[in-house]
Amino acid sequence: MLDSYLIKNGTLVSILDGRERKADILVERGIIADIREEIEAPAAEVIDASGMYITIGWLDSHCHFTAIGDRVSLDPVNDLIRQGVTYALDLGTSGPANYEDFRAPLLYRTDLRFHPYLYIGTYGARGSLGRGMDFESPEDIQPEKVKAVAEKYRHELVGLKARIDDKFCFDPDYVMKQLRALGDELDMPIAVHAPRSRIGIDNLLPYLKKGDVLCHTLAGNSDVMKVIDENGNIKKSVLEARKRGVIFDLSHGTNAYSYETAEAAWKAGFFVDTISSDLHGGNINGPVFSLAAVLTKMRGLTGKPWSWILEKTIVQPVKLLKLTDKAVEVCEGMRADLTIYKIEEGQFTYLDSKKLERTFSEKITPCYTCIGDHVYTCRQ
Repeated sequence: MLDSYLIKNGTLVSILDGRERKADILVERGIIADIREEIEAPAAEVIDASGMYITIGWLDSHCHFTAIGDRVSLDPVNDLIRQGVTYALDLGTSGPANYEDFRAPLLYRTDLRFHPYLYIGTYGARGSLGRGMDFESPEDIQPEKVKAVAEKYRHELVGLKARIDDKFCFDPDYVMKQLRALGDELDMPIAVHAPRSRIGIDNLLPYLKKGDVLCHTLAGNSDVMKVIDENGNIKKSVLEARKRGVIFDLSHGTNAYSYETAEAAWKAGFFVDTISSDLHGGNINGPVFSLAAVLTKMRGLTGKPWSWILEKTIVQPVKLLKLTDKAVEVCEGMRADLTIYKIEEGQFTYLDSKKLERTFSEKITPCYTCIGDHVYTCRQ
């Protein structure tokens, strides 16, 4: 905890429009007190950001924690804050039976700002823990319990979630009907994981409305779930869903990002609306590693400026998911919420979920994360 600190010699980047300017930033008692080209503050702790860039703190709109401290769970400080992330969404790990055990340590014992989705399966995404399917029968969804927890914690929840891959779900149409009905009754958006579902994207997308999220958009695990057809064109159902406001999220994950699928989609003129990692304890040592590694892949895929990549990562989730407590621009008077990073040049090789390699000429590396009066040195 620092009474005051001064970030010197960095380049402040607006991810709203890509503008860059040299700027010093003075933080006093956790609040940004001054932003100018040059500031002198002899009593402040100095962070030398020479050769580095500064943006609003990064947001990861898809990751996973658990209530029971197993291999899937993340450490909010070491795995997110020390990787440049100041704000994260848990995309539906805990269900109504274990949500209360899950929430308190994350919401109140860390600097990470955090909001979850509620999984509609009674015991959450238990299939990832080797404890059977998430939905083995209709009894695994208890609508009244879902509604009770959702209403009690509406102020902190973003929406509702289900996974309908065949290994997690006895009947994808049944689960989607339940998810859709609960979303409508509670007036909450829904998110769905379906990269290997037999339902097919043409049958799945009609369930989704404006503000709902399709996760793992570029997985390429199943022809029936791909966003492009056999001729390389964007499927009509995808275009119609995007037009009505369905959110297509990256959600890289362990098994859900294919270079070949992403490249074909990009060639056809399609890219995701939001960039996220789907980071959890099972993929933090690869192939995901961190949000920064995912951003590097997206830069390599698109060739777009880093500010464009970060806008898709931070601004678009804030806008589309209505995350009203997340700032998107650095300004005086706000609580410090900053990521300081560098852009490295060289040859950087990463695997996708299919174990295919691509080599990129740049990568983004977080160096410091500033949240209020705390400054964290990032893990390299």
